Amino acid sequence: MERTRELLATGLGDGAKQVLRRALAALARRDYGRVELERKLQRDLHSPDQCSEVPTVLDRLQAKGLLSDERMAQGFVRTRAARYGRLRIEQELQRRGLERTIIAEALTPAPDEFTMAQALWQRKFGQIPTTTKERARQSRYLIARGFDPSIVARIVSGALAREA
Repeated sequence: MERTRELLATGLGDGAKQVLRRALAALARRDYGRVELERKLQRDLHSPDQCSEVPTVLDRLQAKGLLSDERMAQGFVRTRAARYGRLRIEQELQRRGLERTIIAEALTPAPDEFTMAQALWQRKFGQIPTTTKERARQSRYLIARGFDPSIVARIVSGALAREA
């Protein structure tokens, strides 16, 4: 890590080296998208001199492959896909500043959303709601996790139990 930092810091001023050190520390903990890391660095830095160096440092990190929007999006989808639906994951990636094309590419190999929603519903509730209030509660739970309302309606209505 120290050798990588030295190679990346070649030709940078003191302010840029401090920005680089912070960026590498953040990337060592988890993957970031460029916009998200830029926001984080701008928020954490107090000197206007250092803030002006952020784009230069991020360009170097991208050139060396240490900062990748695509890798961040794929990892994010992989970790969230078991608990959340496509809509929620897409919203979270947009909030993190990723482009729509990168998001769409990362979501393409996502597993069957219906099966995931059904498994989540089964673990949490396990039985078809008998009251309108309970049906609304179960629906809100699944919709809040980003599952498509048509999928939620099929699961909560008991259509699956009647099909089996």
